[in-house]
Amino acid sequence: MGKLKKLLPVAALIGLCALIFSLRLYTYNEPLERDLTTYAVIAHEMLNGKNLYSDLWDHKPPATHVTYAAAELVAGYGRDSIFLMNVAAAVATLFVCYWAGSLAGGGRVAGCFAAAFWAFTSGNLALEGNQPNTEVFMNVFLAAGFAMLVRAEKRNLGARGAFIVGVLFAVASLYKQVVVVQPALLTIAYVACCDPKLRKRAFGDVLIIAATGVAIWALVLGYFFTRGSGSVFVESVFSYNRYYSSSLSHQALHNFRGWMALSPAILVVTLPVALVLAVGIVHGLTVAPQRHWILLLVYLIASEVAVLLPGWPFPHYYQLLLPPLAIGAGWSIELLWRVLPRAWSFVSYAAGAAACAVVVLVQLPSYFIPAENWSVEKYGNLFVETERFAGKIDSLLARDETFYEWGSESGLYFTTGRRPPSGIFFAFPMLGGPLKEKLSRRLIEDLKQSQPDLIVADVATMTLTEREHPVLNWFRENYKAFARTDNFLLFARNGSRLGQQVVAMRANGELRVLGAQLQQLK
Repeated sequence: MGKLKKLLPVAALIGLCALIFSLRLYTYNEPLERDLTTYAVIAHEMLNGKNLYSDLWDHKPPATHVTYAAAELVAGYGRDSIFLMNVAAAVATLFVCYWAGSLAGGGRVAGCFAAAFWAFTSGNLALEGNQPNTEVFMNVFLAAGFAMLVRAEKRNLGARGAFIVGVLFAVASLYKQVVVVQPALLTIAYVACCDPKLRKRAFGDVLIIAATGVAIWALVLGYFFTRGSGSVFVESVFSYNRYYSSSLSHQALHNFRGWMALSPAILVVTLPVALVLAVGIVHGLTVAPQRHWILLLVYLIASEVAVLLPGWPFPHYYQLLLPPLAIGAGWSIELLWRVLPRAWSFVSYAAGAAACAVVVLVQLPSYFIPAENWSVEKYGNLFVETERFAGKIDSLLARDETFYEWGSESGLYFTTGRRPPSGIFFAFPMLGGPLKEKLSRRLIEDLKQSQPDLIVADVATMTLTEREHPVLNWFRENYKAFARTDNFLLFARNGSRLGQQVVAMRANGELRVLGAQLQQLK
């Protein structure tokens, strides 16, 4: 019987890992959204000798690009590396949730429930959780750091433990620096809730955590300054992000209202887990106050703050709430088992099973629609049509010819496998903000050097671009428009093979036929 009790959690974890693999495999061919393809293209260019920030512009810290580059080294450039990261991050968080759930008296059963709640909610369509955006990586490190703090409930972390926590939190912040909120509030709670006799040591632990984080960021800054791109790194990751988070225009555009931005679909899938968690928090904070419940509540609040800080209501930000919800729900089930009369203790496991069942039933219909429809449900037709349009680009250009996309649809580069002629392939920083003029000049210089044969302009981006924008002026001087689809305008370079072909087709009256062919994306 003892061996069976030990084997059941192992079997449960293996089964949950297989479930994660299967569910992610179902959407393997989903058209990828622009964040993922941007990271993949940047990573590919890094591996081909380009330097991040100085050659390849982005406003995210470097951890995501390094992760994508590492995955490409293992699985190659394309969907296989995306799938590898997707499954690896989800499985890693699964084990962290099991570990955290089994702490603080939770035991193996609580750990298994925490892992199950994570497995069932983490790939949710409404949360955009089935693809590896930055949140899936941050969750691994944030949840592991939280588990370390919980593990030290009856004693301090000590220098070694504090150093490990500092590394975990610092790495999470290198994916997005906004998640420093979780380490800051968790460490404050860690000191405030410890035994008064141990508070001085706890404060020392926090100093080590903070010093480790500062040291790691100093090393990153030193690396980029040593390579001569330190100032570009600072203005991209810090200066531009201040504008990104505070821009009144995007706040008004999205009419953001904090937690009310949660869609009904997100609420439905998280509500069963949250209800189970609420029972534990009420008991853990009122009837028998314990430090791990206070830490959990702080983790939840801090995660919500981190979701709101960027000022954009993107659903995938809410993935940061899933690990604390899953861990707390696991704890709640075990707590109910202990406090209910023996004759009613089965209610705790029944409640956990019912919550899991509701979560599964809510999401089940998503797995009866094609993977392509997942993209449509999340983002509309844009990324589906972008992927289809990539094939039209290949039909227009010879293999050694290049194109540049004025917009943000890096999926065109990813799908065609063609390298971008400039490392600035995200137009929005050139439409406004502190780097508008600087990046526009850089882009024009890059395009003068590379002379791409084709310019693909995103229609939505063109409507936001001022008519006399220097980049558009350069396009007008060197390119001629020849076709349009619902989402893209096409310009051929004057004197290029494609440009000469367009001139000949226009003379023969065939250009309208070409435009009709390009419009047929389905």
